[in-house]
Amino acid sequence: MIVAPVSLALSGCGWFGNDERAALELAWLNRDVEIRQVIEQIRTQGLEAVASSAHAGSVAACVADRLDKDPLGKLATVEGALAESVPVNELLADLESLLSQELNFESASSLLQKGADIAAYAKVLIEEQGIAGASKSLAAMSTQAESYAQQDLGGHFQTLIEGCKTRTN
Repeated sequence: MIVAPVSLALSGCGWFGNDERAALELAWLNRDVEIRQVIEQIRTQGLEAVASSAHAGSVAACVADRLDKDPLGKLATVEGALAESVPVNELLADLESLLSQELNFESASSLLQKGADIAAYAKVLIEEQGIAGASKSLAAMSTQAESYAQQDLGGHFQTLIEGCKTRTN
């Protein structure tokens, strides 16, 4: 019940279009058509669908498998995530803070000031898991992501995905 109003509140202000970050991501994706197609497919069909339908040994199977096994993999479905410059630990802390708040007009106003980035990632987690599930996922992400907590999210995803390119060529 809360997911729809939260999603509407988060998307209603035209937040989710960080053009600069999306352009950087697209430039990176355009370097490899196959990886770009896999990411587009994951974003339209879902990570689980691509992981289950990709042919073993393919770039699609590798990318989907790596994102599925990665504690932050669900966040890759947000446009611009592959060029996100926010450190993982900072992003997770902001998401945890956001999800621990009771959503009302005052907290929604505070959320607007935080910006589109946090809202986009929160929206993905809330839509997939609800608020309680998203909070649990964030706690698990924080624990599992300690080894690369200082790395930026986009760099983490790019390193993860580029390994599929070099492995399959």
